[in-house]
Amino acid sequence: MKHMRSIVTFAAIAVPGVLVATTSFLTPLTPGTLDRSPEQVRMPTADTRVICPGPLLTDDEAEGTDTEFVDDSNVSTRAVSASAPISAADGSVSAARLQVADLGGSANFDNPSSDGFVSGDDPIDKTKLITGFARPGAPALTTGVETVEGTSGDLTGLATLTCGSAASSFLILAGSGGAGSNSQLLLSNPGDVPVQAEVTLMTPSGQRGEPTEVSIKAGKQRAIRLAGLAAGAEALAVDVKVDGGVVAGSLQETVLDGLTPKGIDLATSGADSASQQVVTGLDGKDARLRVANPGDDLAEVSLKAYGPDGEIDIPRSSMTVVAHGVAEAELGDLEATSVVLDSDQSIQASAFIGQDGEKGSADFGSINATDTLADSQIMALPRTGTGKLYLSPGQGQVQVRGMRDDGSLTQPQSIDLNPTGTTEFSPAEVSPDAVRAIVISGENASGSQSDGVHASYVVTTDSGISAVQPAPAPAGVAYRDIRLG
Repeated sequence: MKHMRSIVTFAAIAVPGVLVATTSFLTPLTPGTLDRSPEQVRMPTADTRVICPGPLLTDDEAEGTDTEFVDDSNVSTRAVSASAPISAADGSVSAARLQVADLGGSANFDNPSSDGFVSGDDPIDKTKLITGFARPGAPALTTGVETVEGTSGDLTGLATLTCGSAASSFLILAGSGGAGSNSQLLLSNPGDVPVQAEVTLMTPSGQRGEPTEVSIKAGKQRAIRLAGLAAGAEALAVDVKVDGGVVAGSLQETVLDGLTPKGIDLATSGADSASQQVVTGLDGKDARLRVANPGDDLAEVSLKAYGPDGEIDIPRSSMTVVAHGVAEAELGDLEATSVVLDSDQSIQASAFIGQDGEKGSADFGSINATDTLADSQIMALPRTGTGKLYLSPGQGQVQVRGMRDDGSLTQPQSIDLNPTGTTEFSPAEVSPDAVRAIVISGENASGSQSDGVHASYVVTTDSGISAVQPAPAPAGVAYRDIRLG
């Protein structure tokens, strides 16, 4: 076993839940405007809502026009949802009520507040809305993961996605307008009124054309095929801004080389734009790094890579990205690698890894740059293949607890971080029972080569490769100083 690849110890104290708390203050009023003293009030915790996009959309234009055409793809789409226990301000501990419903439709099931809950590996044929209902003083530590697995035909491969929340603006670094790629942007409106979205495509030469206006009905999903908007552009970033509401966005891509399947993928937005981005879990063939520059000035980006045994050489140590454009760097075959990107501008990053299949087929998976690990985050795991958790270089320990089929948590285990390299960890090490989700705490960890510690989970099957990231930390218990009266 390579040095410090995975060093695990049992934590001495098992804490049943973690209270996520934040404190913020409004700007004080001008002295003398009011006679009263400030009062501190607790702001309500917000429910957690995420959207799983549902089955892959396919092209059927050939059906009915070619007697030789047969759609022989064997594809299954499944979703797992989980709700983990968390402490409330009053000291009580429980997992939030969890509901799964069709987008714009009725609930499939509604699990009450409990000691912990993990759903089955449920087949889905529609877009799903997963809601974790916060308790007073306790945010909802909930998530969902979608798995699309194709074992034959054009759609051979594996696509997994940590289901994302709706927002008024986001950037997805995935997709292509090149030959053989079918890339579609999926926009889901969980609200009760229609919304208008503005879609802008970023390419290696900069912004492609004017923004496209798209209307999405309440409780509906709309697909936009990107080849018609950016034909010939091999690498894309999709910038979405919403007027009068929020939408959840994801991007699906299926690739064919002639008649040979070259993979399927689902992607969503990652960490917000910043001068530093960290992508971890690059473990596969033909790794590529994609960087988007949403700003008005040229971005100069430096790259450093850290394998399991320390810093490694990669083919590129820097990149230049045009304003409102994207750039890619080919990194070759990598093993358990984290890449740290620093720039003089705010940028966003993602990466792609590949795997060879049978008879010339292949698959690929995207990995987003992630935010720094918070005190408590949850990650539902795909119920297929084998997978590993990757942690970027850091100091201290990351604590992991596994969730079993019955929703119960394992004893916490602490992973000692490698300060100069990427740490690998198999969730199977947490428990002899099957682990369906993990709760991660970065409270006692700090980044040694970047600002904070970052995590990704990569899963492989005989026919595919893909990745998921921890769900963002839930909205905590916030306090604000306000003047009453």
